[in-house]
Formats: sequence, structure tokens, C-alpha cells
Amino acid sequence: NRATESKKQNIPPPAEQKTKKEQNEHTEILYQQLAEYKTQLHQAKTTSYRLQKELSIRRQVMDNQDCGILFINLELRIMYANPVFLKRTGYSLKAIQAKRIDQVLRLTETDCTVKEAMKQSVHQDRWEGRACLKHAVQQGNWHEGEEDPEQAEEKTSIISFKYSDGQEDDQEKGFICLLYPEEARMPPSSYNNFEAGNNSGKNHLSAEFTYDALTGLVDRPSFQQYLEDSIHAAKEDDSKISLLYVDLDHFKRINRIFGPGFGDKILCSVSTILQQCGQEAGADLIARLSGDEFALVLPPPADRERALKLAQAIMQRFRTPVNNESRAILIRPSIGYSIYPEDGETPLDVLRNADTAMEAAKSEGGNRVCSWNSGMKIQAAQSLYLENDLRQAVADDDLINFYQPQISLSNGSICGMEALARWIHPVKGLISPAAFIPIAESTGLIEKMGIDLVRQACLQGKKWRDMGFRKFIMAVNISGRLLRRRDLFHQIMSCVESTGFPPEWLEVEFTEGVLIENMDFTIDLVDKLRAEGIKLAIDDFGTGYSSLSYLQHLKVDKIKIDRSFITNVTTNNTDAAITLGIIAIAQNLRFRVIAEGIETEDHLFFLQKHNCHEGQGFLFSPPIPEKEMTGLLLRDCSVALNHKRMIDKFYTIKA
Repeated sequence: NRATESKKQNIPPPAEQKTKKEQNEHTEILYQQLAEYKTQLHQAKTTSYRLQKELSIRRQVMDNQDCGILFINLELRIMYANPVFLKRTGYSLKAIQAKRIDQVLRLTETDCTVKEAMKQSVHQDRWEGRACLKHAVQQGNWHEGEEDPEQAEEKTSIISFKYSDGQEDDQEKGFICLLYPEEARMPPSSYNNFEAGNNSGKNHLSAEFTYDALTGLVDRPSFQQYLEDSIHAAKEDDSKISLLYVDLDHFKRINRIFGPGFGDKILCSVSTILQQCGQEAGADLIARLSGDEFALVLPPPADRERALKLAQAIMQRFRTPVNNESRAILIRPSIGYSIYPEDGETPLDVLRNADTAMEAAKSEGGNRVCSWNSGMKIQAAQSLYLENDLRQAVADDDLINFYQPQISLSNGSICGMEALARWIHPVKGLISPAAFIPIAESTGLIEKMGIDLVRQACLQGKKWRDMGFRKFIMAVNISGRLLRRRDLFHQIMSCVESTGFPPEWLEVEFTEGVLIENMDFTIDLVDKLRAEGIKLAIDDFGTGYSSLSYLQHLKVDKIKIDRSFITNVTTNNTDAAITLGIIAIAQNLRFRVIAEGIETEDHLFFLQKHNCHEGQGFLFSPPIPEKEMTGLLLRDCSVALNHKRMIDKFYTIKA
């Protein structure tokens, strides 16, 4: 009867309704799968197009080299030959791919076979020597599988073998072979002056050069020999040469974030830029010394003005981001230069002084040019002595914390303090953190030093709690180098547990740039620390990444406005707008916000008026030793606002 009634009302029975619902659900799933497949297909097409374009560019680059290039597999079969090699030998690509390398050339001036030479290149950076190439007599009359009895040998060529292990991106294992005619001393891109008849008909430069496999530039051993020969030539002619030393700022960070394969492509782009700049300036040599370090040599007549002009041209080119794999990466170089014979009479002195000038540029923040001067030698020696003393101080646990109070801007009380590293040298007294922290970072000493100072801050915080001061946050800084340690969470918890300091009163500070470098690890670390009750703060906020999307993923408690915005917050509209924007962001995301660098009453009243929660700075107190901090706590909190007029105005603004 129910089924009959359903038919009368055109309503399907429950079983049919269920089947129809299942069909609809199945159809919806199919539509979702189809949409997903379409997305995957689009991504695959995009990737395929990018790879084809990259392959086309690579082939174009290979086809336009001045040297013969071969790729040989482990069975000695020739897998690839560029047009230069094919033209010189008369083979077609199909014909040459049917050959083994030992069938088209033989080594000269050595007793070893081609196979033995290639085997040697596996165990050393590369094998180099000379070889005679064999021509195909008449390509049209030659058939695969036949011997070539009428092959003739051409003039000797310079040859090099380099082994490729194929580990990166599942590349083919084999050997890269480069061949230059013996009369071509080196690639024009790296060595384009000192021709026959140049320099008054005198040419003392070496004829043989080796090259960097990645960039094609002259490598360090050949560069050193070239520099020695060119200085010898300049000495005979009573002339000058200039040496520029170029290093890329924060290149390791690019490798760490995007991977070494991406970094290699950036280095190739950089080498192209340096070649273009060098050729325009008439540079003799552009070399890759190591990693991300390059050198350029300017021939006579060279002086500081000419070297500076080339350095500035390089800096100008790097103001435009380097495009690679649809990413635009802004590369910042540091450049140092020295002049022979003014800045050194030997190749070692000239190179070392250019390197020292480059390091001076880096120490000043990087992305700049420095010329060598005699004062740098003294500074370099002092830096070395300071590094040795710092190593001893870290080993002996001689570094201490000073403490800077953090003030609640609603009532003037001390609500926390930041522990800041200080070093009291037995001879030189108090050493500025700006002098020893960069040394600690570059040498790795920051890892032990950082954990030791966190433990020291927890221990001192426990002492103050035992004295009855219980409502304050102890803030500690964590270096970016420490954040890369996978055991950082356990190290921090060890400091807390070994001292008995309550984790809920500890606040760990990271700079925003450091947090972004490895987001997955950072999010995991933040979650673990918060689970133990430890608070998190982002230091120097506003100076790093323009995108704030990462704040959605990081469960931090506090944002610190960088002092660079507070310094001119009452006189510069831009700094004021940024500061107010950060306060608004913090309030909307329910973070507390603290301003550092408060030095005047105007700073204080501006921040209080706009509801900034906390502040720290010299207006309240500089960083002070633990005894002075204890005295400040004992005298009560309101002493931070240190005279009546200030206190009255403070509460007037508040009202």
C-alpha cells in the first residue's frame, strides 16, 4: 500500500531514494576527481613547458660554445656532442653516437689510455692533457659498424675529463669532456686581453688554464698562476693592476631554502653578469675562486678609480633581481679591491688584501664596496685576537647576562625583562655585543654561548622568584644558527628543568627572518614549546618579510616593534604609520605588543596613547647587571618612571 501510495504521488520508495542519493554522491565524487585531474594535468603541462624551455636554453648555450663538448657514459659511448665538435671532426650526431670516445681521439704526451685518464678523473677533480682528434673522411660514404681505415688526425687539442656522479635530480652518470684547439689558450669570456703584441709586445702569462665545471670560468689554481704571471709582467713594465674580490651576501641561505641545484643556477647567472661587466670594463680575467666567491683582474693601466668604477657597475647590475625558475631573487654582493703595487707587492698580498677589503664590506652590513687600506690589516689582526679570546671566554663560561626591564605602559610596573649577552674582557673591559656577536655567529660559538646564557637567565630568574618577585617574564634571544639545531627544544627544556624556573614565565624571542627560513620546523618547535607553557615572541618585527601570512601559522604571544621605527615615531609620518599598523595587527590577532628603543617621553606618550601594551628602552633603564636589576626590583616598579612630572603626565595621558 505504501509503495502504491508513493507511485500515486510520484515519490520513489525509500530504496530508490537511497539509490538515487548514492548516485548523486558518486557523481559529485567523479566531478571532484575530474577537477583534480584537470588541475594535475595543467600543472604537468606547465612543468613540461618550463622544462622544455629550460632544455632549449641549455641546448642553445651548449651549441654556441667555442669549445667542443662531449658527454660520455660509463661504457665510454658518446651520448652527446655539440656542433663545434661535430664540425671539427666531420661526424654527424648519429654517427658519433655509435662511437666510443677512444675511437675518435687518442691521447698524446702520456702513456695512459683514454679509459685510464677517465678513471683518474673519478678520483680527482678533473684530468687534463692533450689529444689528437680523428676526422671522418667522408661522412656520406661511412656506414655504421664499419671501421674508418682512412681516418686522419688533426692538430693537437687540449682536453679535460670531469666525472659526474649523477646524484642531483637523477642525472646520468658519466664524463663531461671539453676540447679546445691548442692555439686557443683559454675561453674568450674569461681571458680576452694580453693578446700577442699587447703590453708592449711582452706576454708573460701562462698558456694553460683549467676551468670551473659549473660556471665555465677560470678556477682558483689557474687564477693564482695568472695573478702571479700578470704581477710579474706589471713589475717589469712598472705598471699597475687591480684585483676585485666579489662575495655574495647570505648565499648559504638561498642554498638552504631552495636547495643546492637552484643555488648552482644562481651562480651561473651571477657568472654571466660578472663576465658582461668585466668585458665592458676591459677585465683580463674573471674567475670563480670557491663557492660564491669570484675575482676579476683589470690590466694596466689600472688604478683605484677604474677599479671602483667596475665595482659600482657590478653593484648596479645586481640591483635588478636575478630571474631563475620563475623566481626573482635579489642578490647582494660585497666587493673588496686592491691595487698592485700600492696594496701589496706579491700575489698573496694583493689577493689577501682584496679579500680583507671584501670582509670589511660584509662587516659593515654587506651590499657595498670597500677599498683596501692599511688600517684594515690592524683591524683584521685585532679581530683574530678577539676571536681567540672569545673562544676561551665561551669555553670558560665567562660571558654573562645583563637585564633590561620591560615596562607595562598601562601602570608603569616592571612586567618583564630581557636577558642580553655581555662580555667583560679581563684586559679590555666591557666588549660591545656588536663586536663579538658577529664573531660568535660566524665561528659557531653562538651555539654553546646561546644555550649557556639561556640557562644562566633561568637560574637568575629562579633566584628572583625565591626572593618573592613572581610576576615578571624572563625573555631570552635565540640565534638563527641555534634554530637550525634539531635538538633545540630539548636544549631549552634542559635549561628550564635543571634550574627549576617555571616554563610559563619564560619567553623565547626569534627574529622574523629566522622564523621564516624553515617554517615547517619552526611551527613544530613553537607548538612544542607552547605545549610546555613557554611563551614566544617575534623580535625586530617590521624589518623582515613584507608578507604577514606566516603570522596565521605561528602561535606566538608577543610582537616586538623594532627600535628603528620608534626612534622617529613622533617626527616621521612613515615610521608612525608603520608603528600604528603593527599595533593594530597585534590587537586584531590578539598578540601582545612591545616597543623597544623608547628613549624620550614623547616616545612613551605616543605609544601609550595608541594602546601599545609594553615598552623597553633607555628612558626606563639600560641593560644592567643582575645586582642593579635586583635593586630596581626592590625599590618597586614605578621608579622606572623616574620623576614626578613624568609620572603625572603618564597618568594624565592614561586618563
